[in-house]
Amino acid sequence: MKNSHYNLAVVGTGFASSFFLKEYLNHLGENDTVVVLERGTFNNGAPGREYGEHKGFSFDQSIVNTNPSKGWVQRIGFGGGTCWTGNTPRMHPNDFRTKSLYSHSEDWPITYQDLEPFYVDVEHTMGISGSADGPFPRSKPYLLPPHRLNALDREFLRKYPGELIPMPSARPSAAGAGRAICCANGICDTCPVAAKFQIDFHMRAIYQDPRVTLITEANVTSLDIRNQIVTGIHYTKDGAEHYVNCDLAAVGAHGIMTPYILLNSGLTDNALGRYLNEQVSIGVDVLLDGVRNYDGSQIMTGLGIMKLDGDFRKDTPGFLLENWNVPWLRAEAGRFRERGYFKLVFEEIPQESNFVGLSAAHPDKPEVNYADNSAYANNALANAEAIVADLLDGLPVESFSIKHPEGLGGEAHVQGTTRMGVDPNTSVVDAGLIHHKVRNLLALGSGAFPSCPAANPTLTLSALSVRAARQIMS
Repeated sequence: MKNSHYNLAVVGTGFASSFFLKEYLNHLGENDTVVVLERGTFNNGAPGREYGEHKGFSFDQSIVNTNPSKGWVQRIGFGGGTCWTGNTPRMHPNDFRTKSLYSHSEDWPITYQDLEPFYVDVEHTMGISGSADGPFPRSKPYLLPPHRLNALDREFLRKYPGELIPMPSARPSAAGAGRAICCANGICDTCPVAAKFQIDFHMRAIYQDPRVTLITEANVTSLDIRNQIVTGIHYTKDGAEHYVNCDLAAVGAHGIMTPYILLNSGLTDNALGRYLNEQVSIGVDVLLDGVRNYDGSQIMTGLGIMKLDGDFRKDTPGFLLENWNVPWLRAEAGRFRERGYFKLVFEEIPQESNFVGLSAAHPDKPEVNYADNSAYANNALANAEAIVADLLDGLPVESFSIKHPEGLGGEAHVQGTTRMGVDPNTSVVDAGLIHHKVRNLLALGSGAFPSCPAANPTLTLSALSVRAARQIMS
């Protein structure tokens, strides 16, 4: 077992870790050093089918799941396993203060305006295509223009003027991002032209920096914490135990693995591992009357914000409408395109009783305990028929059918297990993602979210990482 010393040790290579590292390197001295420990391996496949066949191994066998009705979606590999489609909406400004406004969840210790400049930084790095419309104040425009809406989007706009915008996405709508333009084929997990922004394709340069040592197939088991200071990290590789010394540790290993590593290191914060959550959703298949759909220019064209925010959130979840542009056709001749599909993604209230813990039977795996969604979210699912009927009333729709989630459902957006806050008794990290007591330890990623807004978390967690790195190096 060889000991080495680094100024910074990073666990994981997903969006949270990679954006933290990118910003950290901007401020690091030329003789300083960083080690990155990644459990997965590189995917050296070419874009498309070959890439899809090697995009990391499944997360299922890496955890002890006490409730089979609740699945957890994640793949383990360099770049976070590429488990994302590329949608990048910002959180609504009021998502940061749901406790004050709507009497549920917790207020964030930062505001939308605190995070806004870092949203811009990440959006430009990712080369986001988007519109300035919507309730999301911006200091700078998106790098690229918005994608083209489809016919169903335009029908929604007629009923809800200004309440549907083009989906902001890391899929280029035009030249200017240094990547191919989105080909709108609808298989973003294996993008055949590498248009969608991905860590493993488009941020490899930071891992090739001479100051960075990347170790793959390194399974981090615990941190060495002495007198409330991280002094090093234990990991296994090729069946052997290894150890690295570090001055600063940043753990960005997913909302389930990060709290497991911290718990396995002896930390006992009241909130650590608790408030495990993700959004819930329904799918809606519609048969259209005389509307020829699927003429948009990306996989999800429209972002409906008609029920994203308002006083109703005191009792009923806000939701985003994601309108899909994948050509699922009708069977009738001459009416093939008179069909549409969209999802409603509902916010959730994190529950303390849903948590990640240590397993006595399998100490090498996190134990995931998820009893149920909140009554707040379950009520929305129970009333889905009425919600959708009201949403579609007056539109040229012949009929609709709802696809309810299997089991407890979920959006593959694991959040809440290392929540940020000002009180160490109810949170794990501060507004800079630094552990309240172990001040040279950061817990990166959406585990820091103290509430569960409807928006996809990747843009926000990346912006939080850039902000954290800039603050710690200032």
